[in-house]
Amino acid sequence: MSSDRPNQVMTATVCTACGTAASAGGEKFCLVCNKLLSEDYQPLDSLRSSYGLQRQALQMGEAGVISADELFARRPENNLAEFSWACFVYSLVPYLGIIFVPVTLLLGTVAGISSIRHADKSGTRLGFGMVAGSIPVLAVQILLWWLLYLIPQLGHGPSM
Repeated sequence: MSSDRPNQVMTATVCTACGTAASAGGEKFCLVCNKLLSEDYQPLDSLRSSYGLQRQALQMGEAGVISADELFARRPENNLAEFSWACFVYSLVPYLGIIFVPVTLLLGTVAGISSIRHADKSGTRLGFGMVAGSIPVLAVQILLWWLLYLIPQLGHGPSM
């Protein structure tokens, strides 16, 4: 059976940003997120549509832009405190870290005292913080070394 009218299929346009189906009324913009329906999907469309920012220019302030010279410029800092931090991180390695615990204690103390003299609060906090953090790490390292000695002794059984 054939009919005189061809089958008309109503195609709905789907917004690529928010997924809303637009009616076949020929709208140019999505009624939900206001995106131009003839555009393809762009990576930030979902994010922009969730905040209702379609067809709005993003304003970039000058505060967020820094030059490469400023990015890699050396700032006045407490190198001893940073070196103490690095030694503290290395002291967290099981067994071998016990080598770095005394270095961390020494450098942290020197960095803390030096920072007090130069009125550097962040260096003081970092230096003495590494000293305080190294004490429990030292206890754990000593425990690990003691276990390394004790476990083979337990394997021999009780001696008579």
